[in-house]
This record gives sequence, C-alpha cells and structure tokens, in this order.
Amino acid sequence: MYSIVYALMAGWKELLIDVMKLTDETRGLNKDIDKLQSHVVEGDKRVVRLETLVEVSTYQVMQTKLTEDTK
Repeated sequence: MYSIVYALMAGWKELLIDVMKLTDETRGLNKDIDKLQSHVVEGDKRVVRLETLVEVSTYQVMQTKLTEDTK
C-alpha cells in the first residue's frame, strides 16, 4: 500500500514540476510576444506614414500637371 501511495505522490510531484516549467515558459513567451507586438505596431505606423507621403506626392504631381495643362 505504501509503495502505491508513494508512486502516486511521485507522479503528482513530476506533474506539478512540469506544470511549473510550462508556466515559466508561457510567461517568457508572453514577454516575447509583447516585444514583437510593439515592433509590429511601430512598423505599421511607418507604413501608414509612407502611404500618406505617397498619396500626398501623387496628389501634388497631379495638381502640377493640371496647372501646366491649363497654361
């Protein structure tokens, strides 16, 4: 009887250790994801600024062509 209880307790101990390791790994991965998310947001902001520059410059070129055509 004692050996069965001991074996069950040892199994629970290993299970608890595995859960604790997985919890630590998950926390580390969450930190990595947060860092990556901030990089993605910064990249997205840059893309939006570039898109805006392209749209404004395209509009200015079109206005310049229209002005030249009316002269």
